[in-house]
Amino acid sequence: MKSNPIRFVRDARGQSLIEFALILPMMLVVMFMITEFGRALYTYNVLATAARAAVRAAVVADAQGFQTKGQDRAYQILDSANLRTGASVNFAIQDNYNGSNMKVVVCTITRPFTWAINGPVPVNAGVGSQTVNKSALNMSAQAIMKTETF
Repeated sequence: MKSNPIRFVRDARGQSLIEFALILPMMLVVMFMITEFGRALYTYNVLATAARAAVRAAVVADAQGFQTKGQDRAYQILDSANLRTGASVNFAIQDNYNGSNMKVVVCTITRPFTWAINGPVPVNAGVGSQTVNKSALNMSAQAIMKTETF
């Protein structure tokens, strides 16, 4: 039986499969980027929450134990989110905050962001494939609160 050559030219059975194969890598990269951005936003949110709670605990404590109480509260929140690894919690007292003659406590929490892919990222496939090392991304959150107890 002879096939019609015009029908062969108009046949599109494999077209959608080819288009999907071409678009799939780009879709996966975009989905991965969205996921990583979400993880970074979550990490920052936890750091900001921990800084606010820590400075709140520090301002109601006495002048000698404010750092200990604040660090304990910050580490409780970071532990609950499993983000304590590599985090540093620092406190400072400023007597004349921005020239307003207010005494404030400043809490700064810094933590490196850990990427989902460990190690270098391959940028092309093949015999001479190259890799790119990821740069460190240090996330930091700061909270400031007026104190009247010390």
